[in-house]
Amino acid sequence: MNPLRMLNIRVVMVIGAAISLGLGYLPNAFAVPPDKTDFGPVQVFGQYVGGCDTFSILTDYTYGGHVIVHYDQGGNVTKVFQHYSFTEVTYYNSNFPEVLVRGGPGETQNSRFIYTGDSPFAVLGGPTYKITLPGEGVIFHQTGRLVVDLSTFEIIVQTGPSDFLDGNFDALCAALTP
Repeated sequence: MNPLRMLNIRVVMVIGAAISLGLGYLPNAFAVPPDKTDFGPVQVFGQYVGGCDTFSILTDYTYGGHVIVHYDQGGNVTKVFQHYSFTEVTYYNSNFPEVLVRGGPGETQNSRFIYTGDSPFAVLGGPTYKITLPGEGVIFHQTGRLVVDLSTFEIIVQTGPSDFLDGNFDALCAALTP
């Protein structure tokens, strides 16, 4: 092939790539601005966590946080970011509510829901559950990162301790047994 023609093809490819990249940023410049909503505090009482041989594990807590919703230029939702912070967390025996343990500190949940691409997915992270007993350390922990396919609700990635998802309630049941 003629070297001059080869050079022209390369120049056209480079200019085309530059224009494509430049145009790729234009839709974002015209996108609808994101919405941020703060919420809370919200109190929850008696939420079921899991089961032991003779009783259920229930929890009371207060939570708050915010949600940020991102849109494309057509006003369609592309991403949702959520942050929850939990306080005043108590886990207790459903038959003997006075038998309880405190959760936290630092129980949070950060979530990202992505609706672009072929398959929407969610990324969840943070120490959602964390129960520490004096002298024993952490006895129940759900933390790390989950990636979930929102079409099938299949967990694609799971990292970190996952006592809640794995149904590992033995130490918590023992702590709540009178």
